[in-house]
Amino acid sequence: MSDDGFLSGEAPVVAPRSSQRYVTLDGMRGIAALAVALFHFDFIRAPHGYIAVDFFFALSGFVLWQAYHERWKQKGYGILPFMRQRAIRLYPLFLLGILLCTATTLGQMAGGDWNARTAHKIAYSLPTNLLMLPSPVTQALFPINLPAWTLFFELVASFFMVTVLFRLPWMGLVAVCLLSAWALVPVVIERQSANIGALWREWPVALARTAFSFALGAIVARLPQPAVRPRGWVGALCLLAIAYVLGLFVGFGMGVSIPVKTPAIGHYDLTCILLLWPVLLVLGSRFEVPSLLATPSKFLGDVSFALYAVHWALIDPFKWLKDDVGVPALLSAVLYIGTALTVSWCAVKWFDEPVRRKLSAIFRGGTRSPLTASAT
Repeated sequence: MSDDGFLSGEAPVVAPRSSQRYVTLDGMRGIAALAVALFHFDFIRAPHGYIAVDFFFALSGFVLWQAYHERWKQKGYGILPFMRQRAIRLYPLFLLGILLCTATTLGQMAGGDWNARTAHKIAYSLPTNLLMLPSPVTQALFPINLPAWTLFFELVASFFMVTVLFRLPWMGLVAVCLLSAWALVPVVIERQSANIGALWREWPVALARTAFSFALGAIVARLPQPAVRPRGWVGALCLLAIAYVLGLFVGFGMGVSIPVKTPAIGHYDLTCILLLWPVLLVLGSRFEVPSLLATPSKFLGDVSFALYAVHWALIDPFKWLKDDVGVPALLSAVLYIGTALTVSWCAVKWFDEPVRRKLSAIFRGGTRSPLTASAT
């Protein structure tokens, strides 16, 4: 079984003691990554895309528990091997995202859009960001690639999982969820949105979001798993549900759209985070999509982490097409997503997979690769 996290981007999501993928979960995480990319490009295209982050964290907790808990319990799988494996999985695409964002920004500045503040931001934040650490001198944790804050907290949560969550009984995981929700709910209600976490002043809420969803994913992983996952309309409904909730149908006159901060949006976000995501995670882990949807779901799952890691670098060029060249907004969004998916697929095949194989060979004496091993 691969140690698949969602933000950590492990591909594929594999069922325990089986070579069969959780194809529905692959499709769901791909749709969620698309929603995040569209929200950052033009929020009206996916007005609730930012709450996909909480689904990512819950899926990471779910799959990492399944992949590692038994090994940790029976064979004493230690903190260092676990964190080394997580770093190998997270860092290559994280690094690529940072480098592409830096190159895009420098290209804009060289093309006449010089900005001393931006130059200072790169110079001051790049040394720590390259180490996967937040910048100590900017308001944003990762100002060059803003969405990378979630990858940092994914790494923090992985450490929390192997040092704390693995040791907790069922009720201990419930307690973590309750305490995290206690810290999260009032802030979301006050700010009228759960779009919180990218800035230094927001780190306590970011930590609460991460801890709640990781512990929730671990709780779902501890529920009895079916021997056979039926294939059919329930799996397809899971894909439609997450797309609808994240607002991907808004452009077609459907879906839920609350484009400004209001008390309603805060309650909507909390309903998704606290109630809807765990329901969809349970359903997605127990029902598979129809055969017709299996291939696109697998593809979206394979490229989802790369899409999340690199999409920020493509936003400004395609906004230039929309705002300065005059390409229609919908067409610009389609071209942006098409390009982002293509770049993501190339990043996975020609960068991420080879680099991870090389790193795994170095640390494992050239033995098994995490991409082909049945358990890592």
